[in-house]
Amino acid sequence: MPSVTPALNKTPPLTKRSSSSRRRISVAYVPLTDCAPLIVAKELGLYEKHGLDVRLVREPGWASVRERMLHSEIDAAHAPASMVFEMTYGLGGIAPVRSLTGLVLAHHGNAIVISDQLRDQGVTDASSLLQVIRSFSGNKRFTFASVLSYSSQHYLMRDWLRSGGIDPDLDVDMIVVPPPLVAECMEKGHIDGYCVAEPWGSVGLLKGVGQGVMLSSELAPMHPEKIFMVREDFERDRADEHQSLISCLIEAGRWCDQFKNRRSLAMMLASPKYIDVSVSALENALLGPYHLSETQRTSADLAILFHHDGLDRPTLDQAKWILNSIRQHRLDRDLPLLTDDDLGALFRSDLYDRALPHAEPFKESILTLDLSPFFGLLFGCLVLLF
Repeated sequence: MPSVTPALNKTPPLTKRSSSSRRRISVAYVPLTDCAPLIVAKELGLYEKHGLDVRLVREPGWASVRERMLHSEIDAAHAPASMVFEMTYGLGGIAPVRSLTGLVLAHHGNAIVISDQLRDQGVTDASSLLQVIRSFSGNKRFTFASVLSYSSQHYLMRDWLRSGGIDPDLDVDMIVVPPPLVAECMEKGHIDGYCVAEPWGSVGLLKGVGQGVMLSSELAPMHPEKIFMVREDFERDRADEHQSLISCLIEAGRWCDQFKNRRSLAMMLASPKYIDVSVSALENALLGPYHLSETQRTSADLAILFHHDGLDRPTLDQAKWILNSIRQHRLDRDLPLLTDDDLGALFRSDLYDRALPHAEPFKESILTLDLSPFFGLLFGCLVLLF
């Protein structure tokens, strides 16, 4: 496949659109904590502020996101960072469709969890897991799950196993399980460990299913997790709208990263129309301390990051981390030799840089304020009056 080169400096200046000239933009997301900027932009009116008519489309999983992107049924998507490689180069046998990202939606946000049975056998890390595997002398096969082959969860699960001397291709079985089902599969004894994105790690842990052994922020510090992905033709044909989308999502990411907003964010995401889980499951990573088990806690300060002083800017280093992971885990059969220019065409820092000046500092939202004292005072005054 020929190299993809970025169309640098070809995007026109941002222009405000009247309501009559706006076209609907369909943006897909999967119910995970790292879709937060998309939800915040909707709930706090940022799309409208930037003159955009955005329809959020909830999808059950990444396969449906990919298929709808391939067939132009949606315009943009919350997606695993590897999907831009998968789409552009047709990895795994799909039809190649040139795609790109101008914004990294989130970093970190994953947990590695092992079963209670492994914990009871003395497993605390990958090295002690190796000893347990050896003790069975091949009479038992242990099974570990991720949520998608081309995903950080897959790479991180395998990297964790390898850190203890375990060959993920020979010593254990690796399977794919949808995020909402991992805790149930472990509870039923179908899997012995998994790596999953929030809030699904916390959902299981707070139910007492399994033992958290590590957050992805510890295993691979500052690894890119999810991106805001569009097809190349969307950037070409609707460049001004794309730039406005990036601007308002930068604003939303800034809001998400402010600790004072995290409780409001958890409540927002917990809604049945978005992620539909308990607020406490979302707060585990958003607020912390992170409950690894009933008795063990760890800091959630870096558990999941959104804007974080410009960390959401797509860079060559982020693209290389993903490319190296794809190659290291032998998922690159259909991937040609890629140059820095090719990687720069996927991770478009120029689009981010052009959108950044239009991302205004977020003003205090009523959602971040505790109004109960005000209403208490008002009620007291009414009692005195009547």
